[in-house]
Amino acid sequence: MASDDPLDWDTTAAAGAYRDRDMRLAERLIFPAVLQRLGRSPGPDRLVLDVGCGTGAIAAQLAGGGEWTVQALDPSAYMLDFARADRPHPRISYRLFDGRTLPWLADNSVDGAVCGLVYCTDPDDDRLAALTAEIHRVLRPGAPYLLADLNPAATGVGFSTLRHGEPGAVYCDGDTVPALLRLRDGTPMTSVTHYRSLDRYRSFLTGAGFPSPTVDLPTLRVEAPAEDDPAETRTAPYMILTTHA
Repeated sequence: MASDDPLDWDTTAAAGAYRDRDMRLAERLIFPAVLQRLGRSPGPDRLVLDVGCGTGAIAAQLAGGGEWTVQALDPSAYMLDFARADRPHPRISYRLFDGRTLPWLADNSVDGAVCGLVYCTDPDDDRLAALTAEIHRVLRPGAPYLLADLNPAATGVGFSTLRHGEPGAVYCDGDTVPALLRLRDGTPMTSVTHYRSLDRYRSFLTGAGFPSPTVDLPTLRVEAPAEDDPAETRTAPYMILTTHA
């Protein structure tokens, strides 16, 4: 696949490539942190949303390691087809939604929500604001919302499995940013993301009624740091924002 041929996320080709992406950094930096902050489900009826579930990687972690009942939602039918095929689980229900509304869920009916690497792929601030407000509406008072996304302070940094943004470039809120992802076979895939500052992420949350989030910037730990260690040992590729309804 040509590295200079960006893919639209909502296509069969993009879903297939996303299915084959190298997830080692996400598995080591995002998944454990999300499970730790969300905690284990204290009962079989505890419901968590995986909003923008893609091919189901986080949903599988929530249902397996966290023992939650999961509604895994995505606006791409292609992503959901792969999720259902690759990660079926008796506690996961995969559902297509419009990326903005959750009309089948009652107010204060959900015990937690996770959204991983979604805001950076959506160019529409109004849609994201509406989605964030809907997540706040359906969460029980005090229920956690974990938003994991690309670290806006790390644009242009070449990590071992990804780079979002060109080296040396400066981006402003709303700018389109090229994202270079590595697939499991080493092939590069270029897609499109959308830059938003940390303050913009905070404004989505506080504008929806959430308290200002705590911010975690996980890096990869090494026993004996060296100059040739990968960038993720020094700079966080991702950020994890934690707040509560």
